[in-house]
Amino acid sequence: MKYKGILFDLDGTLVDTLEDLTDAMNWALRQLNLPTHTAESCRQMIGYGTHEFARRALPPGREDLTETLRTLMMQYYDQHCLQKSRPYDGFDKVLPVLKQKGIRLAVISNKNHPQTVKIVEYYFGKGTFDFICGMSDHFQPKPAPDMALAALEALSLEPQQAVLIGDSDIDVFTAQAAGLEAIGAGWGFRSPEVLRQAGARQILTHPTEILELVC
Repeated sequence: MKYKGILFDLDGTLVDTLEDLTDAMNWALRQLNLPTHTAESCRQMIGYGTHEFARRALPPGREDLTETLRTLMMQYYDQHCLQKSRPYDGFDKVLPVLKQKGIRLAVISNKNHPQTVKIVEYYFGKGTFDFICGMSDHFQPKPAPDMALAALEALSLEPQQAVLIGDSDIDVFTAQAAGLEAIGAGWGFRSPEVLRQAGARQILTHPTEILELVC
């Protein structure tokens, strides 16, 4: 099927945000005199929302500091989220073609909404995406289908007319909960095997392969 709309995850799918997220978490951990993490360790903690990122980053038995750590991390990240992050190669060519063909585009992320908008518009410009949604009090985090369903409504599409592209099992589960096809971004933070086991219909190896879904 050729899709009329594409919902994208952000971290690990559109933009490689790993270093900025790692720097922010490690800065926050140092403020609390706690051990820091490598980028590869943080890679496995990202994707479930900032509260869960903070909880996983804490040493065993220090879960009481989760919200304190999350707040510190977010304060730093908000000021430094554009330092080292970069869009994945190929999106500068793919997104204009999708727009030209009239494909409706959305971003849904477990990152806080203001930062999601900030990052998307900084790297891809205003108006590239028809709908941008990050975490807020209005939605449950992925894998709940809330954001995906809100995106479909905003794009005026039925689930069978759209696909969700993401790099994690959370994205696959979100798509399944919303009645969408799930396609894995094999270049992201999780391995193709994780995506395959979660039930991704197919796994792409490069963003340019997205054009085959609509052309």
